[in-house]
Amino acid sequence: VLSGVRSAITVAELDSGKTLLVFADSLANIYAVNAANFEVEWQTAAQLYETSVITGSITHHGDQLFVPVSSYEVAVSGSPDHVCCKSHGGVIALDAQDGAQQWAWHGTQDATLQGKNAAGDNLYGPSGVSVWSTPTVDAERGLIYIGTGENLSHPATDTSDAIVALDMATGEQAWLFQATAGDAWNAACLNDGANCPEDAGGDFDFGASVILARLADGRDILLAGQKSGDVFALDPDNAGALLWQRRVSNAAIGPDLHKTTTNGGIHWGMSTSGQRLLVSASDPERIRPGYDPKPGIHALDLADGAVHWFRPVERGCHIPDENKPLVGLQNMRAGKVIDLATQYACSFYFGLSSALTSTDELVFAGSLDGKLRAYDIASGELLWQTATARPFTGVNGVAGHGGAIDVSGQVLAGDWLYVQSGYSMFGQLPGNVLLAFRVKQ
Repeated sequence: VLSGVRSAITVAELDSGKTLLVFADSLANIYAVNAANFEVEWQTAAQLYETSVITGSITHHGDQLFVPVSSYEVAVSGSPDHVCCKSHGGVIALDAQDGAQQWAWHGTQDATLQGKNAAGDNLYGPSGVSVWSTPTVDAERGLIYIGTGENLSHPATDTSDAIVALDMATGEQAWLFQATAGDAWNAACLNDGANCPEDAGGDFDFGASVILARLADGRDILLAGQKSGDVFALDPDNAGALLWQRRVSNAAIGPDLHKTTTNGGIHWGMSTSGQRLLVSASDPERIRPGYDPKPGIHALDLADGAVHWFRPVERGCHIPDENKPLVGLQNMRAGKVIDLATQYACSFYFGLSSALTSTDELVFAGSLDGKLRAYDIASGELLWQTATARPFTGVNGVAGHGGAIDVSGQVLAGDWLYVQSGYSMFGQLPGNVLLAFRVKQ
């Protein structure tokens, strides 16, 4: 079975001096390629279930690799023929030298029959708790930190929508901080499907990796951004106790969260620069009671979450109602024919979903309408922007087209900034180009 590369490539320098290129394919297989001769050193499967997929990058530390495991059952649960829901996410630790599994942490216990769904079919749980992002290593404390997704079915568990600390050596859970309890949600909730849980939650994953930062007084702090629009600061020396919380988006709209996912909030990654935390909000223009979308970028103080500045992003064009896509996966299932010229000219999505990238002076933010912007860290002033959702001719002579900038952040290497443009999931702008920009002093 042919399978494409899905994850980012992790450069792992082993204690032996060997350098490996480690990545996952779309079937949750892990490969280690020798960087010197490009021969495959080893290959292993990291599947927990048939629907397992590797979304976040694989983290390397010493001779260990930490593999985040998520599940696309969140999407297939929208099919009325799917028996929901049996899969869960987790983390698998591998020996980087030979790929042998050292331990596995499971987000829930194995699912068992819980009853019937709205159509009278068998319904299983607990499930879900995908780990969508890259694990964060805390070598000093011997821990890794992960953010988790929602449950897909009831019963909801305390490991969903949570920050979890795991022992690097054993995989044992050291502590957890649950931000949102009772969040059971899957794609069936987008169209009142039979597999939608009763009293469904708001789909408030932690999709962004946890940031381990140091305050001016020398204390360490953990920073986590959630799709609810909340930023949490936790104390790694006090079992993840909450230090402060700041809401930058009202993606969580009131106490009644039943089936109300906005796909807003904080998605794929925040960034730090000095004593500032840079946070982006996606916030599409969904019609939801009480929902006031405010896509843009925020600069918060690391110590207390105080807002230094906020810079909104705007569409800058008018989009008629008939060109607005359905919610997320609904759009994909509807099979609606999209006029690409119209979509490129004025995208429905224009918020900031992809991870941010920062230096001491600048923060780079890619948007869902394909714009790339650079802001001044101190003031938030917009210094530069360019459009990437346009035609390009590659250095290899192949014609391409940029599109939405989503998921991955920009990569800085020396004076060069590398940007991936094009992401057609959820009705966003398609494309597939890698762009390189020279960053001037």
